[in-house]
Amino acid sequence: MSLTAHITAQVEAEHEASRRVIERVTDEMLAWKPHDKSWNSLELATHIANLVSWGAMILTTEELDFASEEMQSWSPPKADTVADVLAILDQNVATVTGILSGMSDADLETTWTMRSGEQVFSADPRAFAFIRWVLSHQSHHRGELVVYLRLNDVPVPGIFGPSADEQQM
Repeated sequence: MSLTAHITAQVEAEHEASRRVIERVTDEMLAWKPHDKSWNSLELATHIANLVSWGAMILTTEELDFASEEMQSWSPPKADTVADVLAILDQNVATVTGILSGMSDADLETTWTMRSGEQVFSADPRAFAFIRWVLSHQSHHRGELVVYLRLNDVPVPGIFGPSADEQQM
């Protein structure tokens, strides 16, 4: 399996898992957050959906410079409902998988840099940056959202097999 095909398969698996978790967020939970420093459920779910758009940036640019004028005026799409979040997620996945379909493994081996002006946070192969800043990052925040579900007595969906709330197959 090529690196491009492998990453595409990971994107699709993460998409399915994120969708299952986000779909469980109830209307009553949207404004709920476990701590004053935490995002509310809607903000966290939207962040998970928007993280996929970082993949498009990583795949189509040389770098992200937080100090740039473009980034200073940028703000991610916002959602008002779970349906809005799912639409953002689905669109971002479609965009990223479309970009990946036109890339070679050699494209994924080129360097992508994250910086703020002269301060470089990372300069890594594009594939590593994508896995770290999109897939792993999304998985981390999805785990947080699963805790939000549990704390609100909402049944948790299986991600890597059945959850404690699902019957064994």
